[in-house]
Amino acid sequence: MTSTRTARLSRATALALLAAASGSVDALAFIALGHVFAGVMTGNLILLAIALGSRSPGDAGFPLVALAGFSIAVIVAGRICRVGKAADGAAGSGGRAGPGRWDGGVYACLAADTVVLAGVGVAWAAVGGHPDGVGRAVLIAVLAVAMGLQTGAMLAAGPEGAPTTYFTSTLSNLLTYPSGSGVAAFRLAALMVGAVGAAALHTWTPAWAACPPPVLTAAAVVVALVAERRRR
Repeated sequence: MTSTRTARLSRATALALLAAASGSVDALAFIALGHVFAGVMTGNLILLAIALGSRSPGDAGFPLVALAGFSIAVIVAGRICRVGKAADGAAGSGGRAGPGRWDGGVYACLAADTVVLAGVGVAWAAVGGHPDGVGRAVLIAVLAVAMGLQTGAMLAAGPEGAPTTYFTSTLSNLLTYPSGSGVAAFRLAALMVGAVGAAALHTWTPAWAACPPPVLTAAAVVVALVAERRRR
């Protein structure tokens, strides 16, 4: 019983860390990369529609770039996770994760997510936190890829995952069923903390504003791995 409770707490912590990372990424994308989102694709669809409807096709560029990067990454993440499930099944786990556990494909996607975000952090620091021109388009595409990998990993995790890059349904469930929604509230709070932190860093030390996302994502992976090792 204690090990199950610990596993659930560890999973909730890992998911909150991922939510904080996505909050940071989306805040930076909106503030510094052309008022678009890296993870909230419904927002980008609306921005794309506005650009087309207002006869400003030039404004459709960044939303399209983000949509393309995110979509490609989700597709790739799905394939990676299917391979991971197949490998776990061949190893005797039946392709299913136990309480608080993620399979190899989920870890692979999150590791790739961390590497991509770390690369963005280096590039961001190199331009002093103020990308412009083509650099903006490249960074929004890469950040969208990172959020697509994270989204695909959480979708593949099934009951052991949860939304960490989009939260409309989470907020709706929290408002509809406030009792017993502490974990969802924890993720929403983490999202806000991540966004606030990114905005503050971009205001006061812009060159370092992109450092928290890879750190938070790596921390989520470490928390999940440590919990699994303790469980074993």
